[in-house]
Formats: sequence, structure tokens, C-alpha cells
Amino acid sequence: MDQGLEGSSIRNSHREIHAVRGKPAPKHIAEKARALVDRCSQSGTVIRQHLDLDRMKVPLQKGTFYVIENDGNSEPGFLVFLPGQQAPVYLHTKQRGPHPITLRMRVSPVLGEGGGSVFIATLDTIQHKLRIEDVWMWKGLSVFDTDGYSKRREYLREFVERYWVPDARLLGGIVTSILNPKSISEFLEGVPNEIIELLPESPGRRRIRGTGRPPRPLPVAGAAAPADRADRANSTDTASKVQGDMEQKPLQRVITHPRLRAVPVDKMPDIYDLYDEKGLPVTRAPVQLFSLSQMLRNKKGDIWVTAEWRENFNGYEITKVL
Repeated sequence: MDQGLEGSSIRNSHREIHAVRGKPAPKHIAEKARALVDRCSQSGTVIRQHLDLDRMKVPLQKGTFYVIENDGNSEPGFLVFLPGQQAPVYLHTKQRGPHPITLRMRVSPVLGEGGGSVFIATLDTIQHKLRIEDVWMWKGLSVFDTDGYSKRREYLREFVERYWVPDARLLGGIVTSILNPKSISEFLEGVPNEIIELLPESPGRRRIRGTGRPPRPLPVAGAAAPADRADRANSTDTASKVQGDMEQKPLQRVITHPRLRAVPVDKMPDIYDLYDEKGLPVTRAPVQLFSLSQMLRNKKGDIWVTAEWRENFNGYEITKVL
């Protein structure tokens, strides 16, 4: 479910060669975030383990796994949404690692309900990328221990569709995407990397990073389809519904929408759902100018606006009140 942000001008700017320096989270906020991470799974806070895949052929054939393709060496960490805190906190897995930082994201405070939410994400400070990969806690519920990855991905879908608006400019040039895993069979059809990472479907199981080629899944008992076809179907129905179902980018990249009706998004200040004159949804867009924000808040009845595409954060922005 790649957000389609790779082509933005930020990715090709001079800033990409410099590492991102995040704003350190206040000590009391960092401690709250760490405490929430520590209790989000009964089995601990290890995200992945390093193993030799060649020695795990039988276990891998009996389970359902997805392949994570990495283009960098950054370690995954925790993206924590705390009650009463607008900006989430990014924590590294090691408590003595780099200091936790706050990330300015356009997200709903709803994610802090029930005690908070914990996502798995990888922050690449060199390439200016943040990839959101999994959900371990959702509004106070420890879903990693109880729900398979397919179910946890539904929480990611809800996050994308209801509680988050991508804004690379607000995030200091960091482009955010959502993990788009492949089935093992689909991965083997290409040119596999020497080092790969596998994500188990079963709840409570850690990711596996190692060398070697993963074995093809065994045929499903009673199924007429070959193993690779069954595996592909499973991946399509669960983890790989990304481009169509969870895409934030509008279907048609019109440079300017001259007349759209704006409806405020609940609990997300300065974020509006935009509809055309026939009432069909077009996109979701933020307001960047304070003066424009005040005009929209004081407007009564239907609110009609103009929205323009902004390459620098790969999304639409409300630019005028009609």
C-alpha cells in the first residue's frame, strides 16, 4: 500500500544526502512512550530475529509468510501515539539507542484513545523515508498477540483512510509510505536479494531476517491450485491489497480543482474532505495558511473551495475559499 509519494520533488532535492535530525521528545513523553511499548506485547519488544533460512525450510513451509523488501539498512522501531499528544514519538528498539524523537504528522488524536496506539515503522534518516509496517497496539488493545497480520493490516487501512493525511512538508521532507509485502511465490519469481525479511501471518510471532532463499509453500490440503497460486491468492486477499484499496493519492491528478465542497474531518484540525458538485468524494486536503484556516472555521453552511496539487508533499492543498 505504497502511498505513491516516491516521485515527489523532495526525494530528489539536495536535502536527501543529509541525515534527518528529529526533535528530541521531552523526557516525560519519551518515558510514557517507552512504558506503552513495554506493555503492548506479553512476549517482549523484539521486532525481528536473525536466522538462517536454509535451516528453517520445514517451519517456513508450514506457515504463511510475507516478504518485506528493504532498500536500506535502517532498523525498525516503534511509532507511538499517546493520549493528549498530537505528535507521535519514534522509539528505537534498544533503550540505550538514539534518543526518542517526535514526528510532526497530520494524525487524529483518536489514535491516543484507550491508552494509545503502537505501530511498527522504519525511519531512514539518510533517504528521508518513514515506512509504516505493522500495528502492535490499537487504541489500547494489544492486537499483536491476538490478531494475525491480515487483521492488523485492517487497522492500518483504517489509519490511512480515516486518521492520517500524508504531508512530507510538515514532516520536514520525510516521505511516508505503508509497507507493501509480497507473497513468497511472487518474491521468488523475481531476483531475490541475498538478505530478506519474512513477516509471519500468525499472531505474536516475530519477523525473520536472514540469508538464503525461502522455500516455496507446501500445497494446501484438498486444494486443486498449485502452491504458488494458493499463496498468491492468500496474499492478494489479505496483505497485498494496497494499490487500489489503501491508496491515498487521488485517482486523477488534476492540477487544480476550481470548485469543491469542503467538509471538516472530525478531530483533525485544518483537514477537510473534498467533494465535487455531484457529491462524489475527490480527496482529503489540509489548509496551510493561518488566514485561510480562520476563514474556513468562520464560514457557515456549505463551504466551497479551490484545491491545488502540491508536488512538494504529493497531495492537494486548499488554496482559496469561494
